[in-house]
Amino acid sequence: MDKVRVAILGMGNMGNKHLNILRGFEDVEVAAICSHTPASGEKYNAEHGTAFPVYTDFDEMLEKETIDALWVCLPPFGHNGQIEKAAAKGIHIFTEKPIALDLARGESMAAAIRENHVLSQVGYHMRFGKAVRRLRDLMESGAAGKPSLFSANYECNSLHLDWWRDKSKSGGQIFEQIIHLYDMAYYVMGEPDIVTGFIANICHQDVPGYTVEDTSAVSIRFKNGTLGSITGSNNAIPGRWAGIIKIIFENMVVEFYDHNNGRIVYTKEGNRVEEIHSDTDTALQEEDRYFLDVIHGTRTPFATIEDGLVDLKIVSGACTASENGGYPVRIM
Repeated sequence: MDKVRVAILGMGNMGNKHLNILRGFEDVEVAAICSHTPASGEKYNAEHGTAFPVYTDFDEMLEKETIDALWVCLPPFGHNGQIEKAAAKGIHIFTEKPIALDLARGESMAAAIRENHVLSQVGYHMRFGKAVRRLRDLMESGAAGKPSLFSANYECNSLHLDWWRDKSKSGGQIFEQIIHLYDMAYYVMGEPDIVTGFIANICHQDVPGYTVEDTSAVSIRFKNGTLGSITGSNNAIPGRWAGIIKIIFENMVVEFYDHNNGRIVYTKEGNRVEEIHSDTDTALQEEDRYFLDVIHGTRTPFATIEDGLVDLKIVSGACTASENGGYPVRIM
């Protein structure tokens, strides 16, 4: 196809960001935008001088528009079968994380993608950061050697939106936010085997409507025997969102301050240090461009909905382990 006709489902923060990016690609034609309220779509058109068709009924949009690919930018609680319906019509799927709030819905999505032979990608933008892309090259070339230990920490201090604070709508901090670090662990270390850990609300018990955890400490054993630990807090420095990763490989130690910046210490080369820095975050553009190339057949699928299902199993297992006093949960 010369142009990919895309539609956006969900016109919140991420829907607006992806739409702005997609409009800048010459091989994209925006077919329609869909939001639960027409005001958000109409506001976008008014502010950007566009005239994209605006729908509030997802089924109506599927019936009336010709769509090649759907960007699903819904909050976790907003998924109620839209991906399955789109896949049944042969529409390729990009969806923001987490793919679902529960395994039944996640497995339904993945099955729809498989059975209808459509392409998929999940919005794990960290995989497309400059520092992570450098690590990807070193892993693929074999220069990194075997991974052995993954450790990461996520910190922020914000009440976020109302739905985010409600566990029934967001799934909690490790579901909606820290899942990016869990995906990095899975991407680097391989298939997970067993997860254990604890989550807790320590400092927000008196905040009305706050039912998610604000503290977590989780350990993972991977099928290849490697180990990982991921901690998280919503009690740290206000106004600062930090995801810090350290990975120890056979031949190097990788320290990421974020997905674009970090350093690599080559332990078998006299501790030679390679610094990686980027003043511009292009990860969202990179991931959107990548999926378009997958649709064109020029790149292989990456960060698929099957990966999203594995990540969902990890965070679900961590919650189950915590509920059962830290008793380990087998993931796969």
